[in-house]
Amino acid sequence: MRPTPLDEADLSDCRCAFFASLRPGQLMESLFNAIPGAFYFVKNTDSRFMGASLSFAKTLGESSVDSMMGKTDYDYSPDFLADAFYADDQSVMQTGKAMFDKIELVPSADGSLDWLCTSKIPLFDAAGAVVGLAGVTRVVRDSDTVYADHPEMHRIVDYVRAHYREKFSISDMAKEGGISVSTQERLFRKLFGLTPLMYLQKTRLNAACAMLRNTDVGLSRIAMDCGFNDQTSMTRLFRLELRITPLKYRRRFSEASLPRRRPSSTTVLFPQV
Repeated sequence: MRPTPLDEADLSDCRCAFFASLRPGQLMESLFNAIPGAFYFVKNTDSRFMGASLSFAKTLGESSVDSMMGKTDYDYSPDFLADAFYADDQSVMQTGKAMFDKIELVPSADGSLDWLCTSKIPLFDAAGAVVGLAGVTRVVRDSDTVYADHPEMHRIVDYVRAHYREKFSISDMAKEGGISVSTQERLFRKLFGLTPLMYLQKTRLNAACAMLRNTDVGLSRIAMDCGFNDQTSMTRLFRLELRITPLKYRRRFSEASLPRRRPSSTTVLFPQV
């Protein structure tokens, strides 16, 4: 039997009843699980996760969405990354303006860093107040616009991801892309807002942070496994980027009762190195 057309009032009631009847997690969450390389998340005004696709939870090392609820980026990423995510969250929620297609670094499963393209929109309550945000992020691939005119950058990023544990120079990176060191410098600043050296150092720093959080391996071995010259050079970068030593960083994660900190208004994101 053909459905009867609805007037405006009936349509409103029908929509409200329909959405109220749904079991949570059947809309965006399930839809994004079916889209390769795309992830969905929801946060409240404290930047705590309130919802996500299962695919997103798995990228953070969780086996379920429920296990990440109430946590923040600081529970999954070193501060130099989480600070940037938090700052973007708060900007979106405080201004009520969406952020579209921002290229940013995120940890990958192997401990290196990947480029993701992220969009965040504010969520409003019935009175018009911002109560959180919803975000969509996807892996930047060689077919994306960011690499369309510069495929050599994709080769360089892939090279660093595969070899960051080894000893190589910035000129080696440029050679892998088939470009000059100066061109590489210009393209990294243009596309990603940081230098090739900064990207390499942050990749190694992120890998070291992951080992400090998740293993009991000694500091000297971590430095070696993550591509640093020695433990001293690793400690120097930790002090510069995180304002903390590797040992104190490890202790902070071993003391589960301590609350994670939030960045102050003076936090410097991605400082020059």
